[in-house]
Amino acid sequence: MRSWRKFILAFALYVALVLDGSLALFLHQFMAYGDAACLIMPIGMMLIALFDDLNGKEIWLALGAGIVADIYFFGIIGAYAVILPVVTWLLQKSARFLPEVFWARSLAVLLGVVLICVYNWLILNVVGIIAVSPKAMLFSLLPTLAWSFLFVILSYSIWGRLARNYPFMVNLDNYQH
Repeated sequence: MRSWRKFILAFALYVALVLDGSLALFLHQFMAYGDAACLIMPIGMMLIALFDDLNGKEIWLALGAGIVADIYFFGIIGAYAVILPVVTWLLQKSARFLPEVFWARSLAVLLGVVLICVYNWLILNVVGIIAVSPKAMLFSLLPTLAWSFLFVILSYSIWGRLARNYPFMVNLDNYQH
């Protein structure tokens, strides 16, 4: 049972992905006013990167989560599979310079949300899956940031506890007496 502790973050991200899709389905009437995106799983991955910035294996976790999210949301592999590991890497590198307080990490996550939204818009427009104008994408960023900040507030301590107590692919038995 102890060997499964290394994968609790991956399981939590999967639960966040399912919750992400479910909330997007049930909250779409509230989110439709500004065409906001529901980004619970990417927010979780970004918070994990900020809490556990020394674990390089979380880049692989972000890649796996990105591939699963791409299949779940888009049916093609590419959008999240590229941007989620890149944003995770950037946040891990910048976490060393950020103060370890809620507000600094929240701002870093919101900046990551902007990067993810712009990248997804760009890729999906280039491929031809969507046809959304830059103006419409920019107007959707504000409600997306508001919802994302709410999700950060609600899940900050959960992701922090998970990242500290169950780091991805790290055997904690090696550090016990």
